[in-house]
Amino acid sequence: MMTDPIADMLTRIRNGNNARHETVDIPASNIKKGSMDLTENNCAGNQEKCPETVPEEQTGMTKEEQEWGLKKEPRPPLPRYVFGVIAALILIIFLGGSLWYYRTSVLPEKYYQRASSHFKLEEYSEAYLLYEKVLKLRPERKNILYQMAFCLEKTGRTDEAITRYEEHLKTIPGDGKALLRMGWLYTQKNDTGKGLAALKEGAAKLKDPYAWALVSEAAIKSKDSGTAVEALLKQTELFREPEQVLTCSKMLMGLGAWKEALKGYERFSELAPEDKRGEHGANAAKAMLGWPTDQRLVIRPGRSIGPVEIGDTKDAVKGKLGAPEAKEFRKVGGKSILSDDTAEIWTYSRTMPGRGLRVIFINGKVREAEARSGEYKTETGLGLTNFLLPKNSSRLEWRKEGEDKAVVCLAKGGGLTFYAAGLNSSGTDAKYKKLRVHKGNSSIDSVEGFSLLNLFN
Repeated sequence: MMTDPIADMLTRIRNGNNARHETVDIPASNIKKGSMDLTENNCAGNQEKCPETVPEEQTGMTKEEQEWGLKKEPRPPLPRYVFGVIAALILIIFLGGSLWYYRTSVLPEKYYQRASSHFKLEEYSEAYLLYEKVLKLRPERKNILYQMAFCLEKTGRTDEAITRYEEHLKTIPGDGKALLRMGWLYTQKNDTGKGLAALKEGAAKLKDPYAWALVSEAAIKSKDSGTAVEALLKQTELFREPEQVLTCSKMLMGLGAWKEALKGYERFSELAPEDKRGEHGANAAKAMLGWPTDQRLVIRPGRSIGPVEIGDTKDAVKGKLGAPEAKEFRKVGGKSILSDDTAEIWTYSRTMPGRGLRVIFINGKVREAEARSGEYKTETGLGLTNFLLPKNSSRLEWRKEGEDKAVVCLAKGGGLTFYAAGLNSSGTDAKYKKLRVHKGNSSIDSVEGFSLLNLFN
């Protein structure tokens, strides 16, 4: 294998030098000998070509740089006291930072932990003092304002507690718990306006039946029946325990809120369908409202009258009421909704003594029905016994009067027309009364002469 003799020689010399050998054996050759002679001649015989040091003019420095380097004076050493000052400053900064960290982080946290322990033990006075220290050291710790207000409330410092609750609510607007507690304190001070407003807002935020219980209690104490009814109704909607719903429904009855009480009893029946107290309570509420308690006798516009429904076939009516006591065929003309169609009229009286019921068929299906019973009522409780009373005028769509002290009234929503003849002097009662159930709004034959009165016979 061919190698470079010069490279080999130089490698051997370098290795021997690194190993600190005094001599190195090198295979002889004319090339190596010539190279060694050349080196000796250049370095030993001509000192100018192989100087031990590089002249300054060959270092790459300019004349100006060389002159500046000669003029530069050596920097004096720093005094020892400077190092002492620097060390002292570092120590002061370290100690100051440690003290600041302790006062702003460690110490407030210690106070907070101690305050929390007292709070859990219901030692509210001690807890409040420690919370105060935390807030003094760390004013940005607004998260403890609620606890501070609560401590003040429990120690009887009502005004201060309200102030703290207000500060807390500025930090966390709409906090339901804080609103409830503040509202309750206002009511204790007889400031029912602010108290009920805060209680209602808090209860609405929390959507908790017990929160609404506070509202109803405060409203009843302040004799604000409207707010009390609203709060009790909310409780009947939110409570899932039947007994609590029943209690609220009874309270609504006591306040005279019949409709709301009815909703409460219906809610109770949903939660406890086997418990008859819900049905009994609902019937009591309906009775106070003047509404029917027997749903079979409730007239729903365009749908039913007692057990007979609009659209029933003859067979269906026979199945419900049996065979009719009498049948007649006749035309009811003029402007009646029966128009000029031939009507088949079935009469029942034995099944409803003293009441009477006439079922009118057009083309084999129930088109209308007539009754003289005061038990048949609309869903709002309007019936023969009360449709003439002035207080029920809002339940009527219209009222028309004719000769011979006759009157015709249409129930609001349609579906039911009342007829009366022989009105008393005050117009609140009549000798003859009758109702007709039908679809939509009924038109009449004539007010003058009252042609439809013959249907009383």
